[in-house]
Amino acid sequence: MQRLRKRIHVSPATAIATLALVFAMTGGAYAAKHYLITSTKQISPKVLSALKGNAGPAGKNGTNGAAGAQGAQGAQGPAGAKGDAGAAGTGAVGATGATGATGATGATGQTGFTETLPSEKTEKGVWSVLYTATAPGQVMSASISYNIPLATAPQVGHVNTFIGPKEGEGEENENKAAIPSHCKGTVAEPQAIPGNLCVFVRTSRNATDGPLGALFFDPQSGTAETAGQAGVVMDFGAEAAGVVFQDGTWVVTAG
Repeated sequence: MQRLRKRIHVSPATAIATLALVFAMTGGAYAAKHYLITSTKQISPKVLSALKGNAGPAGKNGTNGAAGAQGAQGAQGPAGAKGDAGAAGTGAVGATGATGATGATGATGQTGFTETLPSEKTEKGVWSVLYTATAPGQVMSASISYNIPLATAPQVGHVNTFIGPKEGEGEENENKAAIPSHCKGTVAEPQAIPGNLCVFVRTSRNATDGPLGALFFDPQSGTAETAGQAGVVMDFGAEAAGVVFQDGTWVVTAG
């Protein structure tokens, strides 16, 4: 043992080198697993400022993301102020067109005045007789005047053209001799065949027709049972003393 101790002689320099080697080996392993500096406060501010590098260049823009959903429509904004009136136009007035040719002169129209009633045209009117008789058989006349004279006198007859009460066309006492061969219609709507005068009775009180043997008289010629071109006279008599009344309508149609 003493021999061995004598042989192993370690100098101080060797010991320090060995210790340094061991420390380097163990310290490196220790540093690999632990951090010796745990805060920037442990580093001098000068060193920190030296450690800060310049900002690098900006990177490229990334690809656009997918479009988001459309947002809700916003409220309508207030109406804008009314704009100023535009300037008046300056266009030129168009040229006047040529005057058209004068049309042909129309035919001369007929005058509204006529001397006689045209053929197959109709006139209508009313008639009446009213008086107080002091005895039976007293006579009173009623006249009919046409509005427009006829070129030819119409046909008349006591039986064929005098239509008594309720003797009109279709009425309960229809005058078969007069309707519809000469006269048509009723006292409210009297009608006459062309070339005829028809007399319709509405009301009859205490009256007889034709007490002098005839009902109709032409006032122009005085002929019995005929009518004139301008009108006719009818004679009525009293059945008894008292008021005599008879009225109705008339119609004449030119032949």
